[in-house]
Amino acid sequence: MKIINISVMLLCLSIGLSAAMWDTITNTSHIYDIGSHEGRIIFSTWGGVVELDPVSDTNPTAYELYRTWTTGDGILSNDVRHVVSIGDKIWLSCADSISVVNPAGIQSFGFGSAYPSLEITGIKELGSRILVSTTIGLAEYYYLPGVNFPLLLHLYNSANTSGGMLSDHISSMQLVNDYLFLASENGISYVHQDSLDVDTSWRSWTSADIPFSLGSPIKLASNSGSLMLQTGLTIWVSDAGVPFNNGWAAYYTSGLLDISAIALDEQNRPWVAYGKWNEDLSAFSTTGNILISRFESDGTQTQFYKDQGGLGNKTITAIRFIDGKTYLGSWGNGFYQEYQDSFSQVITNSIAFPKITEIATDQDSNMWFVSGYINPLPVKKGSLGISFLDDGVWETRTVENSPLHNDSAHSLTVDANNRVWFGAWDVGINNPQGWAHGITIYDLDEDKWWYLNSSGMREWNPETQAWGPLIAGMASLSGNTIGGLDTDKHGNVFVASYNRGFNVISPDYTLLSQFTIPGSTYQRVFNTYHDGERYFFGTNNDPGLAIWNDASIPSTGGAYWVNIPVPELKNCVIYGVATVKTRYEGTQHWIAASNGLYMWDGGSGWYRYDTSIKRYRYNTITMSWAQDQLYYVDEERLYGSVRTLPASLYLDPFGRVWIGSLSAGVTMYDPDTDRFTNYYLPKNPLVSNYVTALGYEPVDGLLYIGTPDGLNTLKIGRYIKPETNLEQVKAFPNPFRPERDGSVSIVNLPADSMPQGDNRCRIYDSSGAIVIELRENEFARFEWDGKSAGGSNVSSGIYFFVVTDSQGNTKRGKIAIIR
Repeated sequence: MKIINISVMLLCLSIGLSAAMWDTITNTSHIYDIGSHEGRIIFSTWGGVVELDPVSDTNPTAYELYRTWTTGDGILSNDVRHVVSIGDKIWLSCADSISVVNPAGIQSFGFGSAYPSLEITGIKELGSRILVSTTIGLAEYYYLPGVNFPLLLHLYNSANTSGGMLSDHISSMQLVNDYLFLASENGISYVHQDSLDVDTSWRSWTSADIPFSLGSPIKLASNSGSLMLQTGLTIWVSDAGVPFNNGWAAYYTSGLLDISAIALDEQNRPWVAYGKWNEDLSAFSTTGNILISRFESDGTQTQFYKDQGGLGNKTITAIRFIDGKTYLGSWGNGFYQEYQDSFSQVITNSIAFPKITEIATDQDSNMWFVSGYINPLPVKKGSLGISFLDDGVWETRTVENSPLHNDSAHSLTVDANNRVWFGAWDVGINNPQGWAHGITIYDLDEDKWWYLNSSGMREWNPETQAWGPLIAGMASLSGNTIGGLDTDKHGNVFVASYNRGFNVISPDYTLLSQFTIPGSTYQRVFNTYHDGERYFFGTNNDPGLAIWNDASIPSTGGAYWVNIPVPELKNCVIYGVATVKTRYEGTQHWIAASNGLYMWDGGSGWYRYDTSIKRYRYNTITMSWAQDQLYYVDEERLYGSVRTLPASLYLDPFGRVWIGSLSAGVTMYDPDTDRFTNYYLPKNPLVSNYVTALGYEPVDGLLYIGTPDGLNTLKIGRYIKPETNLEQVKAFPNPFRPERDGSVSIVNLPADSMPQGDNRCRIYDSSGAIVIELRENEFARFEWDGKSAGGSNVSSGIYFFVVTDSQGNTKRGKIAIIR
């Protein structure tokens, strides 16, 4: 099998930041629909739309990424069900809305709140009109000359066609020989394309006309002159011409009732793919080993089996014939293109799932992601194993392809030995997935696995493909339901066994301690945070926040548990804690809770931050909140003034606190300035304003922003500079206009990073006098605001910069300043 990997990290535009600051990462291996546009292949997924450009005449399955579209670009949803090329435009349908990609940009529209149960089931081009089939009828759009936005011409339904349409709930739509065919649970309605608005022109078929069973969705397919329909176990094909009342050929699907896709090729051969869709989980399931059947003219079947002929084992979701080639979309394996009597796989280099639950960074700067939840069963758009990014390549581990014990891992941490721990919920005895409870531990460098539960620790034996015996002297858990995993600053792993308290495991995997949280009835703990001096524990309303105010490992009933006076922090879910050292107020412990954003100063001061009043202080005498700080007139407010709540929290290595919210994107708090900065849709190209997890990659300096619909990355500064030399040192913008541009950047290309070590940049005027010496910033570059060392504006003219690295190597350049 040939596999083509294609990167789908998308470079997006933002307002107020350069385009290179943002990337969008979604999963694009789960395909709904496939089409073509201007010679390129396009496909829609639950992570947006991808357009690929052929790159080889000798290898027709070789592609490169042309571009992608996500919510960050303006489409209304990443979950795109249909993609259709119409002229120079691409029409996309989500569950209940339309987005149109055209040379001028992206236009999006819905049907309004009057149709809360609307679902779009198809898009077809009909001359100058565009037909959109839905569960509330047939919408007809057109383009008025000189107007670039599609206008709704008519919405046809059973009422305004005098019953010509058998049902408003259209399950499938086809155009054949100038006739429109609409399928529903009541049968099939059809009409000539020029007579949609003539009630008496509508005709229909029911079980009295063709012996198909009603009450189940009917699927339609067609080629240039024939019509195919599927209902129940039977496929019907007719090439007799409209109205197709005679000459139907019947084919039977070998008892496989759940059908995911059908198609009719130009040889009039029906193709049928098998799979059942679960809308609640956004997932297909396939029983048996047959992926597709192709019916020959003599009634015989050609079967395409799992893991044969170049096909994987995932449900086939789309069958398309484009320019004489056959394309098969799959649910998780990208798409397949027929090539030399087999199929070649084209799969994007992307994360394996859209839902992001937790993020971690290992000691090699690899990024790790999980998508499970506190539930023993699969969750929508998640529970798909673990994904990690290793040197720009995405890899996935699942129960199917590795010793991972549970695809619904919802917590992770990296231990002192650079091994990654994955925790999951107790699956009980009725789990149909083959999952297990407890923890799996993975060493990526050695490709070794361990399994830890209440019985102890075992190592995976790759030769026997089984877990080995219990390892003597290793830790065991007090409970197998894992609430959370975290590593403290001493390298000890804190395992929250839901309902059973904590297990503290040393770097040599022995059990150091077990303890319970005071006042916690059920020990429903999700997370631990250690600032080096004390431990914070976040629970699920049980009761909320707990603090061990000492550097020692906590103990049950110990003397260092803090009595928290704030009632709100005793009745909430804690999503995270971060400790920062501020210039003016000393230590601050920030707390993201399900009912607000709080801060504790380590003593008697407890604070709550808001959008109207910047900060309240809790009065322990009156047991009420009092105003403490107001916003300045021009000050940016928490969440951009949107009334929302925090959902995640992260402290970056530069001492800034990042707060993910339920509906307003991300807010950054800078303790040096005591100011908030907000990043949200539509101002910034986030895939979602609901931010579930945050993480950081230190070499490229990227903040990872996790959402239920994918990832964004934002460049916030390098903590580890890559190995590079002084190459081409450039200044931009150049010429530099300080009043307009603010600052000029001096960068080292192509690495976009200065070399490791202490680098210096000196600015000289045309006489050779030094103007200022610059300090390297967190982006491993130099910034100059056009001022001298004394703070005065320099005059217009030519200035020279000299960059020197720690080895004494230098590079020079010029900057033209215009005032």
